[in-house]
Amino acid sequence: MAAVAAPPLSTWLVAARSSTQAECGGADEHHHHHHQQQHQCCVGGGSSTVMFGPRRRRLLGGGARRRGAARSGMAMAVALQPERRTVEKKPDVKQRRVVITGMGVVTPLGHDPDVFYNNLLDGVSGISEIERFDCSTFPTRIAGEIKSFSTDGWVAPKLARRMDKFMLYLITAGKKALEHGGLTEELRNELDKTRCGVLIGSAMGGMKVFNDAIEALRVSYKKMNPFCVPFATTNMGSAILAMDLGWMGPNYSISTACATSNFCILNAANHIRRGEADVMLCGGSDAPLIPIGLGGFVACRALSQRNSDPTKASRPWDVDRDGFVMGEGAGVLVLEELEHAKQRGAKYMLNF
Repeated sequence: MAAVAAPPLSTWLVAARSSTQAECGGADEHHHHHHQQQHQCCVGGGSSTVMFGPRRRRLLGGGARRRGAARSGMAMAVALQPERRTVEKKPDVKQRRVVITGMGVVTPLGHDPDVFYNNLLDGVSGISEIERFDCSTFPTRIAGEIKSFSTDGWVAPKLARRMDKFMLYLITAGKKALEHGGLTEELRNELDKTRCGVLIGSAMGGMKVFNDAIEALRVSYKKMNPFCVPFATTNMGSAILAMDLGWMGPNYSISTACATSNFCILNAANHIRRGEADVMLCGGSDAPLIPIGLGGFVACRALSQRNSDPTKASRPWDVDRDGFVMGEGAGVLVLEELEHAKQRGAKYMLNF
């Protein structure tokens, strides 16, 4: 049987114990054995237990003892045999099939999946000059900006006035995805809401609502939006949408920069595959087009400055590229367990 390397502490204790025994001699052996029976501690496990008691102070003593141990000329080989444990194998769980049954978008190219997709096929660009604020002093003045957007019928007016745009885009796209997938309010009321979840992320969260709070604080804290802190967090969009729908399944967000939506979709699918949910809303949303957002990327020289030709500014992997282009919007998918979708007669676009 191959020797197993001893942990450093256990090896030291075994060596120190033997050295002290050699030094103390047989006269002390009976007295030491008596104290061992009264006070003893164990280090290690299985068949290689080391015991020590009141004499541990002597083991930690001065150089004379160490020199005495060295003079004894004793050679020692230490091999500790780990305790054998039986690891129970988890039963194989048959992974369930996941299908996409609905899509919702809020983008510079349109707020309907078919319009958005057809514009992509036709080569339409969503990049144009920024109109939301004066950016004449910035070297970059272009972005994928949403020019027109309404929350009517999707978000309560009172909430819409206080929320950051990334949350408005998220909630609107999420509800449009449900509508696109045929999950009407009447049908949603029949679902087991404990098995329906929301996992929609954001790379940058509520930048504007937080920035507005900082500006208000310059006057007085009394002028601040009382929801500025929670509405700035990346998970709050998913949380508000889940509360609005009454869904009580998995609910959180992931923030991994440009890969945020991909990770959210993957994790949402895994919740369904593992049997933790039947329906998941997943995707991503961002609204970073404010002066501090633009300025931050300009400061690190990451953005394209092709202001005279915005439709050709975003050209990754091109030899003439000069940076990336910022954008905003939201994209949400309805993921559903295959049999669950079939049972309600849903049409699905993709399965995996």
